Amino acid sequence: MKASDIKVTSHVGRDLLAAAASFKHEAAVVWEYVVNSLQYVERGLTPSVQVEIAPRARRILISDNGRGMTASDLQHYFQMHGENRDRAAGRPGRGKFGTGKSAAFGIGTSLTVDTRRNGLRNVVHLSRAAIDASNGSDIPIEWRVRNESTTGANGTVVTIDDIVLPRIEASRVIEYIERHLSAFRGLSPEVAVNDHVCSAREPVVSRELKFEPSPAQRTLLGDVVLVVRVARSLLGELDQGVQVTCGPGNLVAIEKGGVDRKEYGAFLFGNVDVPALERHESPIQPFDASRSLSLNPLHPVSAALIAFIGASLEKARLELVSDAREHRKTEQARKLAEAADKIAEVLNKDFAQVQGRLFHIRSASGSGPAHGRSARSELGGDDQSSWIEGASEPGELASEPPQRTDNPRGRKAPDLPRLGDLSDSGSRSVDPAGGTGNRKRATGGFQVRFEELGKEEPRSVYDSSSLTIFINLLHPAVEAALGDGDTENVLFRRLAYEVAFSEYAIALGHETVKADPDLPANDLLYEIRASLNRVSASAASLYRT
Repeated sequence: MKASDIKVTSHVGRDLLAAAASFKHEAAVVWEYVVNSLQYVERGLTPSVQVEIAPRARRILISDNGRGMTASDLQHYFQMHGENRDRAAGRPGRGKFGTGKSAAFGIGTSLTVDTRRNGLRNVVHLSRAAIDASNGSDIPIEWRVRNESTTGANGTVVTIDDIVLPRIEASRVIEYIERHLSAFRGLSPEVAVNDHVCSAREPVVSRELKFEPSPAQRTLLGDVVLVVRVARSLLGELDQGVQVTCGPGNLVAIEKGGVDRKEYGAFLFGNVDVPALERHESPIQPFDASRSLSLNPLHPVSAALIAFIGASLEKARLELVSDAREHRKTEQARKLAEAADKIAEVLNKDFAQVQGRLFHIRSASGSGPAHGRSARSELGGDDQSSWIEGASEPGELASEPPQRTDNPRGRKAPDLPRLGDLSDSGSRSVDPAGGTGNRKRATGGFQVRFEELGKEEPRSVYDSSSLTIFINLLHPAVEAALGDGDTENVLFRRLAYEVAFSEYAIALGHETVKADPDLPANDLLYEIRASLNRVSASAASLYRT
């Protein structure tokens, strides 16, 4: 065989399904089509997108007032990995990898595209059965309507049928869309999911910081400006981090710089526009086609950007930590911290007892290893030398523990932190697993903190990454109970206990569902009520002080 006879080929069906595998949940799939609707709209027209989710029918429908597609556009649309024509013409935006037609098959088995442009309507259909039956060279598309005259306005309707997910969660789709809409703020888009009108999330900002790259970083990144904002309240996981764009509306990554699990890291968000990510010539891609919103650290510009964002976020975080330490020196802050520690001690005592009983039952029944660490040691106690994998101090980690297997009832084995030791020369990071000195601290277990989160924010917020319950001092009820600032006020103390205990019960429910997503709603409500009754009863002595 001659060398010239060897060619690179592709099995189109497997190629499409491999691209589809990148879209693992309904939110990412819906956003893939919504963002196309927002970007490809006639100049001067406000983008309008309606998402209809029908769980019982196993169907999701996305309709828009975009510019639509002609028959020729559709043929190009179904070319695997074909760069869209706007990008080829030099107009920045999405469509670099041409994976849009694959997204539907990440969650469903049927895709129908009904589109209108310039008075002509075209409808095409692609099924999973046709993909599986293809010989690899191409996949026949069913053309249901071709160049039919219509008086309808330009636009497209995408229908995904026979969705195979166990549950279709509209709330997850809404949250995902609202998180990413901020990148299209200049277009004032209108997006609705069923009857919910989505709006870009705009957290209340307490301060804004701007950072510029170093001269060395500027040679790769260009003259960019990173804007870091500090939220008044704890941000949800999807709201944290810096949005990285390559031109207006072209969101390619969200970078958290490793600070999201550090103190005050969950209060930081921001944005930076870096056109150089796509202009820099390199055989390595700056980000991938999976819509993972992650930068590739092997790409020169991405590597410089990751370092720039990480250092800037850390600088902003340390500024917050320093301000908080100064604030805690005041008498009121000191008393609030003492009250928070008392509440945290009650919560951790309850948590340790619950985990201890569960450990004993599992050990006795043979469903869990009897030689495992107890819940008490996992939470930490008074041992100053107890450390676990974390992010606050340099150290070394113990070797990986034996792999835990799921128990026979199908529950996941608990994800226990690795033990470690404090070491200035250590290559890893550790956190204290217990307290220091004679007084027990909540470190390593649940923590309680009083913070001024804002009048419009909830009275309490739970941060699952740090097991911290924040009590909002500016919530109208809490602020009224605090009155003139007397932290010894009985009304304030009792309200603080009630708020913390309620949030703790809900937090335990949250952690339970994370471990067992299939837990029935009635069982979850029972667990929350039981936790609230149990912890409030054990804290009766606090109500006498």
